[in-house]
Amino acid sequence: MSNYLQYNQGVNYTLYYNALDYFQTIMTNHPQIAKVTTGELQDVDDREFPMYPLGNVNILSSTITDSTTRHEIQLVIADKIKNKNNESGRPANITETTYNKQTIPFFGVDDYVDILANSLAIINDLTSYTAYSVAAFDIDGDIVCEPFIERFNNGLAGHVATFTLVTHNDRPR
Repeated sequence: MSNYLQYNQGVNYTLYYNALDYFQTIMTNHPQIAKVTTGELQDVDDREFPMYPLGNVNILSSTITDSTTRHEIQLVIADKIKNKNNESGRPANITETTYNKQTIPFFGVDDYVDILANSLAIINDLTSYTAYSVAAFDIDGDIVCEPFIERFNNGLAGHVATFTLVTHNDRPR
């Protein structure tokens, strides 16, 4: 496992810009995230028409201790809710005996359950990588993930994750 550990202690991740840049980079490189933003997310659809799903990172607060900096990080993974029709019939050229009828467990008019499942999995990917593969960071305590549906009144659904990221401070008090 140590072969995968990122020894990047040369970068001062206690700096605000570097912590933001780190999360922007890993979200940009995640195969399921199409657009990455920073800051407050409320006006995202008013500012631009991004691709979805989108990832947003925001540092809510920072606390400088004797030898660490503790950033309260908020990650948002959101996607546009899309209507779906779960009507599927047997094609005319397929006989009843060869037709494989699939049961759809979350039948509904839109895909918000799929979005909630996918956004939580993406957050798990991002925070697992941060906690276990980056030598410069520790995640202190639990990662609180809250689902939302149309929280921003713009048709978005997903999860908001909040956690404390601890970085070593090169300038001890």
